[in-house]
Amino acid sequence: MVCLAFFAKHSLSLYSGASFSIRIKLLMSDIPLALVGADTFAGESILSMLAELDLTADKIIAIAGVSDDETTVSLGSHSLPVQSLAKMQFQSGQIVICAGDAELAEEAIGLAGAAGAMVLDATPFSRSQNYASLVHPDVNPEALMTLQQNGVVAVPGDVAMTVAPVLRALRQLGDIGRVDLCCCLSVSSAGKVGVSELAGQTNRLLNGLPAEHSVFSEQTAFNVLPSFVGNCGDAVTAGRELVTLSGHEGMPVHVNSMVASVFYGQVIHLSVSLDWAVGVSEVWDVLEGIPSVKIAADPEESFTPVSLVSADEDQRRLVHICGLGSSEAQENVLNMWIVSDNSRSGSASGAVQLYQWLITEFLQ
Repeated sequence: MVCLAFFAKHSLSLYSGASFSIRIKLLMSDIPLALVGADTFAGESILSMLAELDLTADKIIAIAGVSDDETTVSLGSHSLPVQSLAKMQFQSGQIVICAGDAELAEEAIGLAGAAGAMVLDATPFSRSQNYASLVHPDVNPEALMTLQQNGVVAVPGDVAMTVAPVLRALRQLGDIGRVDLCCCLSVSSAGKVGVSELAGQTNRLLNGLPAEHSVFSEQTAFNVLPSFVGNCGDAVTAGRELVTLSGHEGMPVHVNSMVASVFYGQVIHLSVSLDWAVGVSEVWDVLEGIPSVKIAADPEESFTPVSLVSADEDQRRLVHICGLGSSEAQENVLNMWIVSDNSRSGSASGAVQLYQWLITEFLQ
């Protein structure tokens, strides 16, 4: 078993908040990173973030379910050839990131584990497996202390990645009685196919043609799909993930969700019932201590999903909180809106943070 006890001494915020502006020279192992699902929406987001860490093309192996000799993906200004999973030979001690495709991740984890590789799984697959440790880079890094050489880490989904640090900060002030989430997700929560379907439907409808759908259960263009019709991605498992990450098995977490006619980003309304009367100023103080969070005091400083994905990279990597305040009906209930770019602060970002930590702190 690999000893990672020193991890608990450090904060896993190397790739969050203001630290994004600091380029850290990675001390790489001799074995290249294997990125499974490199051609997915999440995989491309991971490649974009890895490029900012100055990883060179010879340090990454891009893997897809099916690939031909001409398939490539982008690593910054460079192109990487993509090979099929069936041709991949994993190595002992190699770090593998799985992104986007849960079925492909399941197959890759079996192959990687047999070879003695470590897996950071940013797909939904491992979050439901008892053998995988659910690790959030800013919440429970001590879980890495039990990681075996061929261990599997389940990276939280986009919703839990965004909300878990907020709940952790609030628990510094006292116990939480209940958590209610209303998640408004974009079509990119379903990956590239979701984006493509919305674009195609919009074009057809504007030209007087009927909308066709196969990814979502109903038309997404000019529409909102509530969770009872399905297709709400990571929000489905967010409640269980947040309970696990909180360490409070009795904490009730209620999640409602919908998919909106928006390409990227997500908006979450978070309502927390606390065991004490809310003092907004003290809540503000603890939330400001989260490196990846920015609180908007003025509505004019807040973001929507559309404005956020069009903002600069530093803003896109942050989780933006606005409308912070106590309930007028119950003084112990805290309400806030959370806006984030799911491609820059979700599970893809979590996988990159954990990978960076393993390389800079463990493999040097």
